Amino acid sequence: MTELINDETIWYLVRSSGTVAYLFMAASTIWGLVISSKFLKEIVPGSLSLAMHNYLSWNAIGLTVLHAVLLLFSGYMDYSVVNLLVPFTGPYSPFWVGLGIIGLYLGILTTLTFYIRSRIGYKTFHLLHYLTYGAFVLSLLHSWFAGTDTAVLQITYLVTGLLVFFLTVYRVLMARTNPRTVSPQQA
Repeated sequence: MTELINDETIWYLVRSSGTVAYLFMAASTIWGLVISSKFLKEIVPGSLSLAMHNYLSWNAIGLTVLHAVLLLFSGYMDYSVVNLLVPFTGPYSPFWVGLGIIGLYLGILTTLTFYIRSRIGYKTFHLLHYLTYGAFVLSLLHSWFAGTDTAVLQITYLVTGLLVFFLTVYRVLMARTNPRTVSPQQA
């Protein structure tokens, strides 16, 4: 059994959990943009859309934490708990890994706001949720520049990055042509 859990196995788990975490992050960001752009409003009930968004977000966070924790057991890189919690202190590509750590913190913050939005109000919730863009961009940069499988995944990073960009542009243009009115209960 111990032969199955060697440095190479852990290294594959580090890489695969990071890749899948990024895919969940991208899916959560894309799904959030689709929800806010009301593309599927008539097809997918609001409660299901929000549950799916929440599911994608927590999976991104969980797999990112797994990705980081597995680095503690990697024989290829010498990470400490401090390196995983404090940005820009790690032994490998500290700048790009540091951006990934900050991206994780922003992702956790924006995901947690879902549970306190009634206490903080819609306006504050909405403003805090803009941090998702930062979380996504930092995760993308981390994956692209610190990921060891970048050559294989560059097209995935490019497509997801462009998709988020174009959906964001669409959302901004739609907001300008159809401004939302915020009810007093939401403010």
